[in-house]
Amino acid sequence: MDISVDTSGFPFGRDLDYESAAEVERLDALAAEAHAFMDPDSWTPPIVDLVLAFGVAPMIGLFLARFAPGGKPEDAERWAVVGDLPSMHFETDDTPTPALALKLYCAIAQDWADNVLAGRDLSDSYPIEVAPTAEHAEMLLSRIAFIRSELVPLAEPRGRG
Repeated sequence: MDISVDTSGFPFGRDLDYESAAEVERLDALAAEAHAFMDPDSWTPPIVDLVLAFGVAPMIGLFLARFAPGGKPEDAERWAVVGDLPSMHFETDDTPTPALALKLYCAIAQDWADNVLAGRDLSDSYPIEVAPTAEHAEMLLSRIAFIRSELVPLAEPRGRG
């Protein structure tokens, strides 16, 4: 199956103010940031769609990037996270929902921060584009804690009722 993420429930966190023009403008700015971060010219096949999955602008935007047919089925889509935190993109294989994608983002970022604080080699960590200092690691851990406690619950699928 080429497409593994069901977008019918996007965006989650509908109780956030997605209806105001200012919020939509901030989410559009995050979408532009995600598009630039994913560098559409470097992907083969190219990106054909960038879907907002979850966003609290300008803090964080989680987008689903979908690619034109022609690549490997497992490369048909990727998550992209941008905002006031390190940008990152990763596979959707084991993260078919926005909540799971945010949890994986936190785990990947925590790996980098933990390795920085322990003075370990970062060659197997996701390449975070800041100096690997204790200050940056602590800032990242603080943001991760906030995402886990406040945003992941908002991104959980809502029950039908």
